[in-house]
Amino acid sequence: MYLQYNVIYREKDGGIQVIVSYKDHDGKWRQKSKQGFKRQRDAKRHAETIIDSLKKQYALNLNNRYKEITFGEFKDLFLNHIELHREANTKRAYEQALKWFEDLNNIELEKITGFHIQNCIDKMVQAGLHPRTIKDFKGKITTVFNKAASKPYRIIAENPIKNEDIIIPIDKDEKKVKALTKSELDLLLKKMYPEKDYIICLLASHCGLRIGEILGLQEHDIDLKNLKVTVNKQFKRLKDGNFGLGSVKSKNSNRTVPIPESIVEPLKNYLQKNVKYIDKRIFPDRNTQNTCIRLAQKFKRLGFNNSIHDLRHTYVTRLLAEGADYETIAKLVGDTVETVIRTYSHFTKDMERTATQKVNEAFS
Repeated sequence: MYLQYNVIYREKDGGIQVIVSYKDHDGKWRQKSKQGFKRQRDAKRHAETIIDSLKKQYALNLNNRYKEITFGEFKDLFLNHIELHREANTKRAYEQALKWFEDLNNIELEKITGFHIQNCIDKMVQAGLHPRTIKDFKGKITTVFNKAASKPYRIIAENPIKNEDIIIPIDKDEKKVKALTKSELDLLLKKMYPEKDYIICLLASHCGLRIGEILGLQEHDIDLKNLKVTVNKQFKRLKDGNFGLGSVKSKNSNRTVPIPESIVEPLKNYLQKNVKYIDKRIFPDRNTQNTCIRLAQKFKRLGFNNSIHDLRHTYVTRLLAEGADYETIAKLVGDTVETVIRTYSHFTKDMERTATQKVNEAFS
């Protein structure tokens, strides 16, 4: 079977309107149209885009079970899925973001366009939301549409959100990833020694662990004989509101990370001396927030305007500087390749500029 369609161009309201009529899988004729083009070639180009999308949709033989489902209905399916397979905090974060897209609730999923999304984004701007918040909310609804376009749903042929179509305000205050140089890290660690916090900093800076993953470590997770640490849980706020051992941030976060030989001895000494707690964790901290605050305050007293998470950034940037590829780094830190590239893109650009400068100096 093949897609049946025809295209009509006509003058309307001082511009050109394009109408693409097509027959769906049920044999019903439907239309997609857009007006306001100044030139027919622009209207033709838009028609070709519509036809290409329809052909992809037709070839995919999208799931008729969810035909004409609205965004609001699919949103409920999506949130129920998160509730079953992810932690409660994740669901709450999506609920908060999706409230700003309530104007889409009564629109059929397959009829939503970038124009609809942009209207919602514009309302966030008018309401005074911070650009970082808007960017985060856009990322979450992008995930929802990606889910609708993939198995088992296959409701839409492609995500209506395209980076070049959706305009979000520039975050003038957006800061680059803060990472320490080798000499700065060595000085910080020297000043931290020999307290318990020194070991926490070692695990962040030399193994790339998140603070929740560090505080969730039990003695059997650290294998000094085979030089590896196993990450399969984290210390976090649970559904009952209390802190305890729970699942890691995402499926990618389940991993085994190599332990550098340089930190084996201090780890061994700490494990021999530390007191075992009821939950068998090797660090007694009662919640991650207090730990982060305590460490940030200690760093500041020592002359460093950094957070414990900056030591994880330091781990990644040192690997990049040594030539490690993005896929390897993503596996080591428990993130996706896309996240690593997006987070550290400025760092690789700085590396490229430095390399260019060295070449110019060498051949000047």
